[in-house]
Amino acid sequence: MTYQSAQTLKNHRIAIASRAVAGAFASITIFGTAPVLAAPKQIPDTLKVPPGNVLLLQADGRGTQKYACPVSATSNATPHAILRIGRHEGDLVAIHFGGPTWQALDGSSVVGDGANAKHFTAPDPDAVDWLLLPAKSKTGNGTFSRVSFIQRLFTDGGKPPAAGCRPGQTEVLVEYSAQYLFYVPAAR
Repeated sequence: MTYQSAQTLKNHRIAIASRAVAGAFASITIFGTAPVLAAPKQIPDTLKVPPGNVLLLQADGRGTQKYACPVSATSNATPHAILRIGRHEGDLVAIHFGGPTWQALDGSSVVGDGANAKHFTAPDPDAVDWLLLPAKSKTGNGTFSRVSFIQRLFTDGGKPPAAGCRPGQTEVLVEYSAQYLFYVPAAR
């Protein structure tokens, strides 16, 4: 398959997914206001969102963390994941990629401020850290256009392999999953 036909197929799948979850987005943002959702109770104090912000969206992410070779315990990764509402096979709502960036199916996106992220070591030794990231920039007028903070919690997997890279290998993809929570400023 050529790059152009692969890109066309990808765009077609995104368009189908966008139509399929339009109802899910309608329930997330109603008349431009965020519904009041309850944040999980098991969040460490260091990762709690500052007062004045409310939970907009909670989604399960599944994908890979991509590490450039050679890798070590301190290597940085580039995420590639899809986010769904509902466990594993729920409605697709966003994609997550380098930046770190999250892009909703409505085209809006938010970039997290990785330099100012707060980290919490995951209870699972094979899992990437839990994070609280302030939003650095936003684009569009949709779901992610007002996001102020992003949490990555309850991670599973994603750490670079202890064995490192095989000879000649240029990158390593490590599967992971996490729960992502997106917050917006509370309505006044």
